[in-house]
Amino acid sequence: MVPTAAATGPRRHDRRSPRARFGGSHDYEYSLLLNIGFYVPSIPSGIPGAGVPGLDKVVHVVLFALTVWAAGRVLAPVKRFPMGWVVIVALVHAGLIELIQQIALPDRAGSAADLVADVVGIALGLGLWIGERQRRHRLLETVDMAEQEPVSPRA
Repeated sequence: MVPTAAATGPRRHDRRSPRARFGGSHDYEYSLLLNIGFYVPSIPSGIPGAGVPGLDKVVHVVLFALTVWAAGRVLAPVKRFPMGWVVIVALVHAGLIELIQQIALPDRAGSAADLVADVVGIALGLGLWIGERQRRHRLLETVDMAEQEPVSPRA
């Protein structure tokens, strides 16, 4: 059994696996699975909201934001793996999606607007990851400061 942070105090360098560190979160796996939808030969007609204008762009933004945020949580929780690589891979993936849709999928079409939505999603995911990381660092600093304060004996 792995000791909890409450039992051992906060640790700056957690050596557990990413899945153990984040409570068994499957966010990254879900986001990768959802990205497969970009490569489906045609969009099924029975999907609710498929005819809503702009919904496609919202899906691009949300999926890329989720993917970059989750990849950052798993791959870059410490400075061993630079988050910049996650962003670069996401940008290449965005371009590849549109290229494949344009060339290899006859019922789909690559579009510059989709690529822009992907880039917006990547930026949003990066911003969420940075915000979460800063919040975590502030929390650790607060805990460290509280541990360093001398405890006055009760009279």
